[in-house]
Amino acid sequence: MPSEAGLAPVTAAPDWAARLFGPQLIPAGSATDAGGRVWSISGDRIAAQISEQFKANAGEYHARYAASAHFEALFRATIERLGLKVPDAPLILDMGSGSGVNSIVPCFSLFPGARQVATDLSGDLLAMLADYAAVSGLSERVLCVVMDAMSGYLMPERFDLVTGASILHHLVRPVVGLKAAARVLKPGGQAIFFEPFEGYGLMRLAYERILAEAALRGEALAPAVDKVLRDMTADIAARTNPDPSHPDFAKMDDKWLFSREYFQNAGRNAGFARVDFLSHNNHETLYRDVAAVQLRLGTGRDDLTLPPWAVDILDGFDRAIPQASKNQFMLEGSVVFTKAG
Repeated sequence: MPSEAGLAPVTAAPDWAARLFGPQLIPAGSATDAGGRVWSISGDRIAAQISEQFKANAGEYHARYAASAHFEALFRATIERLGLKVPDAPLILDMGSGSGVNSIVPCFSLFPGARQVATDLSGDLLAMLADYAAVSGLSERVLCVVMDAMSGYLMPERFDLVTGASILHHLVRPVVGLKAAARVLKPGGQAIFFEPFEGYGLMRLAYERILAEAALRGEALAPAVDKVLRDMTADIAARTNPDPSHPDFAKMDDKWLFSREYFQNAGRNAGFARVDFLSHNNHETLYRDVAAVQLRLGTGRDDLTLPPWAVDILDGFDRAIPQASKNQFMLEGSVVFTKAG
């Protein structure tokens, strides 16, 4: 992979991209940051900083792009199974792009002619994406802009598709994000988001039962396992019907577990004509498998397991909830908002 030093600086944004903005685009940070390939909005209050640490270690971060295949599969399944009609060469706005793994890179694979505007508050992460695009020959087809995608800087009704991979549940007011998406979409355009849902309440019940059973048996769980189960139980409880007016709400990173009803109401309030859903997970051993993943993610260890009786409790939940019902009580899913044509 070519080094950052071998990439020619970019002195102007692509013509197609510059025309999408009301205010002027200017290079983010210093003129040499990411070879001039990360942009910001003239006069915007958001500081677009690109740290020396990220620039020095950019090569290491490129390994993460191998994970984009998972998200490509989610986009493909959403489009195919919900019968979405997306132009062959769509103009795409991505909200909360980060380094682009979850959305920008998958959409380049799905739509070879796509042009994309990547937005994020982190200049560091966008610098990684800009570097990846440069060495992949995609710089003319992606514009990385340090901005709040809900700021109103974009011209209305210009985009065919809006994407957001795990972004709405971080927002204090998700409907504001949906209104911003509706504003920039062309009539008939669609917004695809991947989000967590209230089906995680079943995981909470399972964890509470495991913790209670351990106490009844007098068999203490491994301390690291016990902590993960308690932390996840508290996290799920805090994100189920949360109170946005609570002082601690704004401090939470993951703020929401959504219901279908929430998105249906929010979609109408944002001006969308239709809302569709697709569950990402409904397989036979769902709850057992999710618990294993959360143990690994919560501890960074691969050697921790639940005792057999705890696995039996999880399997009991899997037996009690048919796969069709798991689609309704989904843990993670796609939600697609369609603007009236």
